[in-house]
Amino acid sequence: MRVIYDIPVRGKWRQSLIGVPLPTGALEEELLPKRLALPIFASDALSSVAYATEAALVVLVVASATSAKYVVPVSIAVALLLAIVVASYRQTVHAYPQGGGAYVVAGDQLGEVPGLIAAASLLVDYVLTVAVSVAAGIFAITSAVSWLSSWLLPLSLLAVVFLALVNLRGLRESGRAFALPTYGFIVLLGGTILLGIIRDITGTLPHAVTHSPISTGTATTIGILVLLRAFASGCSALTGVEAIANGVQAFRQPQPKNAATTLGALGAIAIFLFMGVTYLAYVTHAMPSGTESVLSQVTAAVWHGPAAGRIGYYLVQVFTFGVLVLAANTAFQGFPRLIGMMAQSNHAPKLFQFVGDRLVYSNGVTALAVVSGVLLIGFNASVDNLIHLYLLGVFLAFTLSQVGMVRFWLRKRHDGAALASLAWKIVINTAGAVATAVVLVIILGTKFYEGAWMVTVTIPVIVVLSMIVHRHYARVESLKDASPDDEPEQSQPPSAITVLVDRLDEGTAAAVQAAHLIAQGAAVTGLFVGSRSDWESVSDAWRRDHAIDIPLSRIPRRDGEGPEGVINHLRRTTDVASSEVLVVLPSHNRRVSHSAFRAWREYRQLRSRLLRQPNIAVAEMPHSISGAWWEADHVVGLVAMAKANKPSLHAAAVACAISGDDTSAVHIAGSESAVEAAEKWRDEAPVHLEIIESPYRDLGGPLATAVRDITLADTSAICLLVVPEIVVKKWRFLHNQRTSLIRRALVDQERAILITVPYTIS
Repeated sequence: MRVIYDIPVRGKWRQSLIGVPLPTGALEEELLPKRLALPIFASDALSSVAYATEAALVVLVVASATSAKYVVPVSIAVALLLAIVVASYRQTVHAYPQGGGAYVVAGDQLGEVPGLIAAASLLVDYVLTVAVSVAAGIFAITSAVSWLSSWLLPLSLLAVVFLALVNLRGLRESGRAFALPTYGFIVLLGGTILLGIIRDITGTLPHAVTHSPISTGTATTIGILVLLRAFASGCSALTGVEAIANGVQAFRQPQPKNAATTLGALGAIAIFLFMGVTYLAYVTHAMPSGTESVLSQVTAAVWHGPAAGRIGYYLVQVFTFGVLVLAANTAFQGFPRLIGMMAQSNHAPKLFQFVGDRLVYSNGVTALAVVSGVLLIGFNASVDNLIHLYLLGVFLAFTLSQVGMVRFWLRKRHDGAALASLAWKIVINTAGAVATAVVLVIILGTKFYEGAWMVTVTIPVIVVLSMIVHRHYARVESLKDASPDDEPEQSQPPSAITVLVDRLDEGTAAAVQAAHLIAQGAAVTGLFVGSRSDWESVSDAWRRDHAIDIPLSRIPRRDGEGPEGVINHLRRTTDVASSEVLVVLPSHNRRVSHSAFRAWREYRQLRSRLLRQPNIAVAEMPHSISGAWWEADHVVGLVAMAKANKPSLHAAAVACAISGDDTSAVHIAGSESAVEAAEKWRDEAPVHLEIIESPYRDLGGPLATAVRDITLADTSAICLLVVPEIVVKKWRFLHNQRTSLIRRALVDQERAILITVPYTIS
């Protein structure tokens, strides 16, 4: 085994925005101390105090102008619930130190479907967290700078892009970037609350000034339904509490202890800030407004007075904006980790399980940014419209997690643990389960027609899709895994080789030479796929070129045009149904032009269509064709093996049929554990297998190095890198994401050909 430490080459702009790739060994250094974990994972819960009080007030004053006084008892009930949930999740952190929160707990204790319901609820919650937090943060700024109000949506989308880029740079980078706004918000808002209490006691606290207040109700009394709706809206203060339980693995050792300590600090700070804002809103008579947030009104009243006080007001607004926008960062930590765990258990597309250059789940970060951006556009970045969708998923996940934890402790008791040591834990999680279930029912009953119905539809859809994905992957795995009883596949060379031609140049000539070296007695032909108007000139030049000795034909009109015409012609003229056919795609160095771009697009479409056909292998030529190419007189096969399964063994059989004894295999492992796993099936490979550890989790670079080693050691050889590709009729996007990475890595390799061999699963 060897280790390739070459840092993957990235584009200049990408490296400037995201940073230099980090090796897997740097993961320990990326883990977060408590002081950085708090701003990353707690910003959502802490920022909720900026709008939770207002959300409850909106419900109360719409019913009655005199009902604002009930915001205090409603907020006390919310604070008690927050304390219960924090205590419950502290136990979850210790019981499940691997992270995953409600998804892992519910799946482990209650079964697959409850686990998927919890996961779907959290995924929806994370998307809404980004949308609501960003929209609320931008609204905080437009409350202070009114002329920016028309830019609410563009600024919100810009904030989402900024958050995605910061999170793509890695854990520690985002922790440092978000520490100042979060801690600044805690200090400034805490100071505002203390100053407001002092001014209220001394009788110097003025009433808030409310511009453009919302319409108030005329009822003289309000019923229990209004109070329950206000309570449900105020429960937005609980959002983000579960994030720490989901991301325990991001903490430094001892991870459970540090995560539980951070969660406890989060609960204490959030309760203090939430109750402080509620108290000040009550004593200053702040009211919901269409142009200014309640927090802005309260802050203006507390800092009212000398000119220096306006500085305090603007600082609070700036840091409120910062923490509200950065609250979405909690979702950018939770969503990628959760969907990554789902991908590892085959409940989500495999592309979400891969760790990117900066040791984060970059595909999950990108997906979250895109979906939340679409949601912001759909709801025009309106907090009032988005907030109604917000809480159902949160409390559904809370409830399933707490019920799962109750069962966890009961199983411990059944296994012989002392009841005395478990009683208090059971009580806490039971209280959490009951309380969150009650709130869930309240939210469902009071907010269903205000938008929560969309969440009740979305969650089951995600659950069903996850089960379909899991069933698909399970079926594919069962069909592609090799068994000891399977007959070894016979090595048979391609029955026919076809070079696709749209022009006659050096790239086409190199493709013809490669076809001859690969042929092993098979018939080699050329098939014209260019413009019909160019047929005469290309065919004449083809006949005059004595170095090219294969016949050239064109596609009859009855076979059609474009990719379908090529495939129909191959099926009609070759034995595609019973044996392997190899199609060679030349590479042309084209000048930048509209016609060149169109040709490149058509080439990609044709290649993509061919790669989905059973029994049609595709050979792609490199861009680089130098004098050394024409001196090659034989081929050396190299098989990229992810595992000794049927697709890889089939690809190895094709490689052996072409290059005989000059065939080997290579496996790229992204970690030491992956190396150990590969060692276990190494003997099952039909050819010599070399295992290469890639600390940067790069696939294309190490494969390119392995190819280069072969061509440098034998200057008269062409290296055939043979890659298996699964062909399925449905859900094709769930497979083969890595082939494009390999293709990009080999595009400029001298004397190297990429051959993609399909393995059909019907």
